[in-house]
Amino acid sequence: MNKSSRIIISGIIALAICYFADLIFMAIKYDYHVELANPKPYLWLLKDSARKDIDPYFVAGCIRERDVLYRYIYKDKYHIVIWEFKDLSSTNLKDIAINQNVDLENISFNPGILLDKKANPEYSVKYGPLFEYGMDVNLDKDSKIDKSFETPNYKGFCGSINKMSFSNEKGKHLVLVNYVEVIKSVLFLLYKSKRSLYVIIIQSDKPIDEKMINILNLG
Repeated sequence: MNKSSRIIISGIIALAICYFADLIFMAIKYDYHVELANPKPYLWLLKDSARKDIDPYFVAGCIRERDVLYRYIYKDKYHIVIWEFKDLSSTNLKDIAINQNVDLENISFNPGILLDKKANPEYSVKYGPLFEYGMDVNLDKDSKIDKSFETPNYKGFCGSINKMSFSNEKGKHLVLVNYVEVIKSVLFLLYKSKRSLYVIIIQSDKPIDEKMINILNLG
């Protein structure tokens, strides 16, 4: 092997080492760890009258430093997702758009994280920091808003969801919520507290309307 070949091979090996080292660093920094059967962290977002109907065992959280996704089951038939984005504490709800008829067919994240694989929905999250200055919500053409609402503390809609993404202030998609089957009964909320922004999704095979907000503590 001549000197030029050795230099080329050494360069390729160095690049490969850097690539895999970067992946390992990303995994350590941005992967979620799972917490099971601990319902306490976000029960405060439910009114006292609703907490007794939360299954204390079928609870799962995906946790990392700047965002946390928690799932609950309410009355055995309503699935509640609460997703906290800590870096959006200063975001104004009025600045968050909920866009419809957005083409979300070819979104993929490489590298990325897939949460709840083969569940309904799956959550795909791009590696790296998520939302720092703003966020928009995007619904595809097969999703439908039946009724929307907005108050100083929260905004959202009732309707159905097929695919939904969350994009940053530059319009770059960072999260894809992909329903394997269209969920026709969904309450979607963006709730703003002093410390964080929360995405709340309640879904069921049973009809859901805006009265479902009454189980939440959004004062």
